[in-house]
Amino acid sequence: MEKFFNTYQTEIVTAIISFIVALLTTLLTHFLGNFKLRYTEKLKIASELSKTKYEGITKIRKEITILSSYENLSISENQNLSVTELIGTKICTPSCCYTYEALLEISNILNELCGEYGFCLNHTSMIYLVYIRNFLLDYTMVCFEAGLNDEDLRLVSIPLYKGIFKWYKRFDKELISLMNKPSMKYFAHTGLKYKLLLNLYGFYFNHTKPYKHMYCINGKKDTLKQLLYNFDEFIENTK
Repeated sequence: MEKFFNTYQTEIVTAIISFIVALLTTLLTHFLGNFKLRYTEKLKIASELSKTKYEGITKIRKEITILSSYENLSISENQNLSVTELIGTKICTPSCCYTYEALLEISNILNELCGEYGFCLNHTSMIYLVYIRNFLLDYTMVCFEAGLNDEDLRLVSIPLYKGIFKWYKRFDKELISLMNKPSMKYFAHTGLKYKLLLNLYGFYFNHTKPYKHMYCINGKKDTLKQLLYNFDEFIENTK
């Protein structure tokens, strides 16, 4: 055996080295292959998530543009306007508050977007979406329960335009920032940080003119009708 080993020592060593190299190569190829597969899958998932985020944010930005637009009642209502003091003036009411149909439509759209793309939005963007959606839904119910028709709704919504427009600008700016700083993360809107931000922005929204306007309505059921009866004073306060 010793003679055999001495005779074929070089061949044996070469064979062992070749086996070890082949084994290491196989193992390395296997691990690299798995790593490459996992990396490819991650890239695929990240690409799909990025596409979904872009699609969601773009769709939200498109839908909330109605919050930036207004209707000039002296033009849109023309001579049919019951409050003649408005004729010939520029008095703006939010386009989203022009009719109950418009209010319900944007409310439902925001609600659907919240459910469909909420995981794509960071906490701040999600909070803007939630508070604006909730306000529009609550405002619809308050005005409907007060017995207002579409024309009344347009008139009592005049004080809301500037406040809603500010919401739009802040929300859109947040969405643009989110698009400029893409993240490969899903967002679960839970936990201490989210609750703290929810309370912080809740304080902000509750002190904006639209929320004050609605809370005033909630506190006194006939406030909306009183605005119509004292419209001269009301118009002065909206300028």
